[in-house]
Amino acid sequence: MDLRHMRHLVAVAEELHFGRAAQRLNMAQPPLSQSIKRLEDELGVQLLERSRSGVSLTHAGQVFLEEARRTLMQADLTKEVTLRAANAGANAINVSFLGPAMFRLLPPVLAQHRAQYPEVAIRLTSLTSPKQMIGIMEGRIDVAFLHPSIDLIEGADSMIVERCRRVAAIPEDWDIAAREEVTLRDLAEYPLIMAPRHEAPARVAALMNAFREVGTSPNVVQEAMQTHTVLSLVAAGIGAGMVMETASLVGVKGIAFRPVVDMPSSIGWEIAMVWHPHHASNAAKQFMEHVKSYCADHPELISI
Repeated sequence: MDLRHMRHLVAVAEELHFGRAAQRLNMAQPPLSQSIKRLEDELGVQLLERSRSGVSLTHAGQVFLEEARRTLMQADLTKEVTLRAANAGANAINVSFLGPAMFRLLPPVLAQHRAQYPEVAIRLTSLTSPKQMIGIMEGRIDVAFLHPSIDLIEGADSMIVERCRRVAAIPEDWDIAAREEVTLRDLAEYPLIMAPRHEAPARVAALMNAFREVGTSPNVVQEAMQTHTVLSLVAAGIGAGMVMETASLVGVKGIAFRPVVDMPSSIGWEIAMVWHPHHASNAAKQFMEHVKSYCADHPELISI
């Protein structure tokens, strides 16, 4: 089956108009119509309903569209991975990460890897977990360091490489900062900074449930997703925030980090190393083995 016919069908199905699809494909309309007809003849089924009012997909066409998209994505991925391997990609690794991975884990890992493999270039990109996972599945990213969830890491291999508690980050001039530890009820009496629900639904829901369990609700005055942003807002006195314990290593002035004694143990922070087993180059596999070895030598990374 010719991939060109698939691309033609996808364009028509998405535009639902032969003229617009032909323009999108930079080709004339008659050859496009002939291409779709040849595809239908080859399959022995009708994929499109044609009428004066427009074009629509048959049930078989809808099924074919989904499968064609997968096939074309895999074909593009095959080309991308092959070209990268041919163009010195074997000596370069694309590594993506969440900001917190740079608090404790990645800096020494990268320094040791560079000392051991100076000929390997590591290209670093900071991305959200969902965007990292898309990059992994599309083959643009070799190794990702992200906050894991079942829906994200499905279809890829993963390993937990860091785990720590969530703590309260409090402006140090607030009276509550003088305490050695705080409770969720304590924090509910102060302005709080929390991640946007639409960007981190599971995390926000877990925190909201934790507050409800102790009979209170948080006073959220500001939403922020990135940990560095939260820390900057806390330091400015806008509110307190819930961050991973390793955020204290960043060294932002004006913040007191305090344990939350009634925080459920399930609300922790994890970072997973994620990769696609079929896309990893030898250099990427070597890098992952280096990370695994480093984690084995530093068990404190995953102990809470």
